[in-house]
Amino acid sequence: MQRLSGLDASFLYFETRAQLLHVCGLIVLDVSVMKDGYSYDALRAELSRRIKAMPTFRRKLHDSMLNVDHPVWVEAEDFDIDHHLHRVGIPAPGGDRELAELCSHLASQPIDRSMPLWQMYVIEGLPDDQVAVFAKMHHSTVDGVTGANMMSQLCTLTPDDPDLDPDLLEETAGGSGALELAVGGALSRLATPWRLASLLPGTFKVLPSWINRARKGLAMPAPFTAPRTPFNRTITGHRSISFASVDLADIKRVKNAFGTTVNDVVLAVCSTALRKYLDDLDALPRKPLIAMVPMSVHAADSRPGTNRVSGMFMSLATDIDDPVARLESIRDANTVAKDHTDALDANLLTDWAQFAAPSVFGSAVRMYSRLRLSEHHPVVHNLVISNVPGPNFPLYFLGAKIEKMLPLGPVFHGAGLNCTVMSLDGKLHIGFIGCKDLVPDPWPLAHAVEDALAEYVVAAEEREKSGAPTAVRKSAAELAEQRKEQRASTRQAARELARSGATVGSTGGSVAEKERDTLEPAAEKAPAKRAQAKKAPAKKPAARKTPAEKHPATKEPAQKPAAEKAPAQNRPTKPTGSKPAGPAARSAARPLGSADPGTPDDAAQTPT
Repeated sequence: MQRLSGLDASFLYFETRAQLLHVCGLIVLDVSVMKDGYSYDALRAELSRRIKAMPTFRRKLHDSMLNVDHPVWVEAEDFDIDHHLHRVGIPAPGGDRELAELCSHLASQPIDRSMPLWQMYVIEGLPDDQVAVFAKMHHSTVDGVTGANMMSQLCTLTPDDPDLDPDLLEETAGGSGALELAVGGALSRLATPWRLASLLPGTFKVLPSWINRARKGLAMPAPFTAPRTPFNRTITGHRSISFASVDLADIKRVKNAFGTTVNDVVLAVCSTALRKYLDDLDALPRKPLIAMVPMSVHAADSRPGTNRVSGMFMSLATDIDDPVARLESIRDANTVAKDHTDALDANLLTDWAQFAAPSVFGSAVRMYSRLRLSEHHPVVHNLVISNVPGPNFPLYFLGAKIEKMLPLGPVFHGAGLNCTVMSLDGKLHIGFIGCKDLVPDPWPLAHAVEDALAEYVVAAEEREKSGAPTAVRKSAAELAEQRKEQRASTRQAARELARSGATVGSTGGSVAEKERDTLEPAAEKAPAKRAQAKKAPAKKPAARKTPAEKHPATKEPAQKPAAEKAPAQNRPTKPTGSKPAGPAARSAARPLGSADPGTPDDAAQTPT
């Protein structure tokens, strides 16, 4: 037996019928290279042989004694591979859309917790001697890194399968005995107040540190500051999937031309695709989208458990029109976010997750879903974008060559879209998975990825032809100093305008006005006094004082239309043929005119 860590167990507590917390993977295989040819029985036999050396595939959940602590992993004595491996066929004509539709249906089904938490489907009927494998594993079992490692154990470098290590064949789920785990769980609960007290000092330092870094320009975007989009609502249990593949060489060409990293270019390509997708729906917000980017902390975290992840919030610069400027903004934002994340305790999330209580968290999540609370508070982040690095050479899965490997992560209430990227053998495979009620057709996103990369390749060619030097990536401290100098320059310009008495227009001088209002409030009073002095000529004709006193009364109605403009803009009652303006109108837009998804599936969910 082995007890789940708090972070591993939290994926069980937060799961509902709508918020399914399993990770998926789609593998497209070329079976023509298999040594003895393809057959389902041969593939099943090889998978069964390899699982004997992988205890993770044979363990299941068991509640701890008296439920005083998190569940434990135990060996499934009645393990039967036919309960987990299934054979299905793809509808004609067997293209990418039909494959994605089938996988969307499979991803919408929960995993039975009474058995080992994984399912695998062999999908036949694809063209060109191809077979697909769609796998699901619960997030309590794997994260991005461990999932990739587990899949690598099913893969080889050649079509020939090497012999397995005899020591691995004898390995079991192992761990402590039932009595030892029960006693350890009780002692762990007794020590909770002391462990909680030890966490508080480090936690209380996070907010002041964040504010201090924000003042210096060294902070990543804060949670609950993202704009609302059509996919930032309460999700249901239905899923939609699309995918795309691009050449890694093109990504690296853009990287080299603009002095960025591969991850910067991937984020910029995804940002450009999201920008086009939302703009086509007339739902592009004025503020930039915020992505949550998971980060592995396996090296920094020595605590037990499978999931060892942290995350950083990234601005996707979707408010910038120029693609090159967008890439440069993402490059700088990525630098600042990584520097900020490195300054935080990588184990803070894992430590706090130890206090998760099954009954409390499960009830809270179901209530959160039933009341649709994600639509009544600021958006935490818009979506999750994850980049999983893979090998730059061919891999073979159970003897068949892997053509595509597409990981697909979970979606959450308030963030109904996930984008996961994985590189393999010179290709970059990008998978989108979303709530079908919020993202009914994700294929425009996949096509926009290909168009976005083509746009960046053209920009890279122009940069190469111009002979311009490659930009040098600046550190977070250098970026902060640069922003400090820019702010100082803006303040100096505002002071000069204030001294010269120049009149700043309402459109061209908004920045200078803000700086002057903030830094030199006394300068505002001088123009106000001059305005009062201009009223003196109106008082010269003494006989006409009575009519002159009526002017203030006439000024009041003149000011009313200004107050009435705000509601007038928010009432799109007359069809003018123009696109709705403002973030409120854009956030209200729904994809393809879809109606409200209705009551989430969690309303009928029973506690597990």
